[in-house]
Amino acid sequence: MQNKTQKQIAVIGGGLSGVCTAYFLALAGFEVAVLERRGNVAEEASFGNSGLLAPGVAQPLVLPGLLGMAGGGRFKTEPAILLKSALKTSCSRWVRKSRQEFLHAFAENKSRLTRVAAYGQMLTRQIQEHYVLEHENRAGVLQLFRDQADVDNNAVLQDSLQHAEVQRRAVDADAIKAIDPAFLSDVSLAGAMYYPQDESGNCVLFAKQLRAIAQSLGVQFHFAQTVTAIRPEFGGRVAITLADETLLVDAVVLAAGMQSAALLAPLNVTLPLQEVQTYSAVVPVRNPESAPQTALIDQRYKVSIARVGNRIRICGLLGFLPRTDLPHPKAINSLLKVANDYFPNAANFNSASFWSSTWALQPNGLPLLGATTHHNIFVNTGHGVGGWASAVGAAKLLADLIEGRQPDIDISGLTMADTLAATT
Repeated sequence: MQNKTQKQIAVIGGGLSGVCTAYFLALAGFEVAVLERRGNVAEEASFGNSGLLAPGVAQPLVLPGLLGMAGGGRFKTEPAILLKSALKTSCSRWVRKSRQEFLHAFAENKSRLTRVAAYGQMLTRQIQEHYVLEHENRAGVLQLFRDQADVDNNAVLQDSLQHAEVQRRAVDADAIKAIDPAFLSDVSLAGAMYYPQDESGNCVLFAKQLRAIAQSLGVQFHFAQTVTAIRPEFGGRVAITLADETLLVDAVVLAAGMQSAALLAPLNVTLPLQEVQTYSAVVPVRNPESAPQTALIDQRYKVSIARVGNRIRICGLLGFLPRTDLPHPKAINSLLKVANDYFPNAANFNSASFWSSTWALQPNGLPLLGATTHHNIFVNTGHGVGGWASAVGAAKLLADLIEGRQPDIDISGLTMADTLAATT
């Protein structure tokens, strides 16, 4: 990276968050380089994104009675949560904090997440339209409730959705069938909601297209580059240590999940992140007339189903297990159960390709962005498996903060400053 008059900013992480951050920083006039340890963008967590561009159904990934649900899952072949027999102390602490967030701040956090996700959805649409991008977007998302408890929890959120002007309506079995004629299910549902403005699409395709656009704006992408350390330098710069060189830049954005926490730890900056696995499957459509026309999310299992071109993407669950490339057999069972419960004739789901993704999540389930205690070291992480929209929105908000512009929306509760205040 050559010295120029504009500030040089390195973005560590080439997932959706990193690519979007680089794009918006380049638009603002910064010289930007992205450092990614893989060979292309969106090859790790972003590859396992649900494909939902859906502020209406977006919810912080915190659950009531998480330990109880997970513990019971040990004895089920199709659990909603996967948990090993003994949690690390740090994980147990995170789970307890997550439960507290659900009990005391879930509706408020939902409102914050909906706000940034709606903003991100708007920006995504603008980008797709401005650059005439090919996409596989489909309108509408159904949210299905198997249990009355989920219906009751959803009712608590209606005020926040009203405030965010999210269109939705309660639907019965006949209305679900009218919305998506391919829906075929004998599952007894306690209720359902339909969000006509929510969407599904191809998140990975979007990230790769945005990479090309960012490059046209001057962003440099450096692949197969593993950052081992960062440190503030005298003169207000930041040193970035790679395997065979050290780079000096004016500022750094960490958009690399749990690696972000590891790089900040030596600087006495603690990110309240927990490594959580989610699981995905993709299968070719076998019978187009039986394949979903509208995306849906099963609220009990936290599993989404979305039609992406001629493929069906099934994604969800939470796993507090050691990292693996392939899903746990029980995760596969749960994904297959939900798919077969609603679209049994759409595909041969047993022949699907399965994989596991690792996400860094806060206990409150919200994204985390902004400056650390080091004024030129920033973070943008914690978006989760359904965080396409929030990742785009957070990237623009962060670029505005770095540029010194007033963000377009309220960012309270999302910044590092809020997180630090809550932990002191």
